[in-house]
Amino acid sequence: MSSKLRALACLCLLSFAALAQNDTVPSLLNGLEGGSGTSIPFGLAQPVRIQFVYDSEELPWTGPRVISRLSLRADNVDPTVTTFAQKGFVFVSLLLSTTSRKAEATTTSFEENYGTDATLVLDNVPIMLPFQPALAGVRPANIDFVLPTPWIYGMTPVRPNTPAPTNLLVELRVHSQPVGAYRIDNVGSCAIPPVAFGSNGPLCIPAGAAPLQLVGGNSLVAGAAYTWTISNATPSAATFLMIGVETTGSLFGVAALPLPVPLFDVANPLRANPAITAIAPGLIHGAPDCWIDLLPIDTMFALANAAGEATVTVSISANRELVGESLYAQAIGYTQTANPLQFVTSQGQQSTVCGPIGVARIYSLGSATATTGQRSLGQGAVIELH
Repeated sequence: MSSKLRALACLCLLSFAALAQNDTVPSLLNGLEGGSGTSIPFGLAQPVRIQFVYDSEELPWTGPRVISRLSLRADNVDPTVTTFAQKGFVFVSLLLSTTSRKAEATTTSFEENYGTDATLVLDNVPIMLPFQPALAGVRPANIDFVLPTPWIYGMTPVRPNTPAPTNLLVELRVHSQPVGAYRIDNVGSCAIPPVAFGSNGPLCIPAGAAPLQLVGGNSLVAGAAYTWTISNATPSAATFLMIGVETTGSLFGVAALPLPVPLFDVANPLRANPAITAIAPGLIHGAPDCWIDLLPIDTMFALANAAGEATVTVSISANRELVGESLYAQAIGYTQTANPLQFVTSQGQQSTVCGPIGVARIYSLGSATATTGQRSLGQGAVIELH
């Protein structure tokens, strides 16, 4: 096969692969709203130069990829309420590049962040920003930039003694735009609300009181602290927080204690689970409707205050590979009025690590040709590449 035929075959394969994909960058925000919205670059009545750098870990593919269209999502910070009128004409240029610079290593100089394959794929073309109606959930990415000639990510050769240029750089230059509000979806601070899980029943409750409650924060980020709040505990009494990474398997490795584990005998709920008594003979009393729903890898003590509240804070390892992984937590509270075991359990909380996301934004307002701008880490547009 000739070199020209091999090149053509390569491009055809890449094109077929592109047709099979429709991916969000950063990949973690596929189907999720970004942590914030921003009026930069389309909500301003002035020129703007703005650049986004996405670490390769944020891309939902590996290897070469043909890109024929880039699309942005409009912000939907207030679902069913937020709307934006059609806006145009906006004159824009679009540049795409790979870069060896990670987001954290970017500079305030636009061109210093380019790779050797930096390509101006659109040059000062007029576009109309579409009307965005009130909508529940995440908006479709319908602010489209169609490339006259496809651009191929990942075809730049690696140079000796230099990092591979695997990170993605996207630059928009807004040459002119009319007045009018228009926000795009932005990575911002990440947030994935905790999800409740577990088997607790209505009898796992102190007499005349509310059930023990556990609430986690909305932003579990690698390299940062994370706090759970326990409420409805007995005032000034002991509480415990069990933390784990699994909700299947057997408690303490005992086959007779598959999760979820009842803290009572099904045949006689005031008595202990016989499988628990078999390994801990002193535990003979039960806690009807109370369950252990996870495999604890750590259990932390917290004394409830006079209002029956306690907090537990942990530090999460600064490891990018934790993004997308989940922590499971469940609270236990001491009480003398709920059951013979004198403990109650809460429903569990599943918290997912949502960041940090490797994105940087460099921008300059008032000029589409500025050479330097302001830099913000953890900020960047949510895009789709087709």
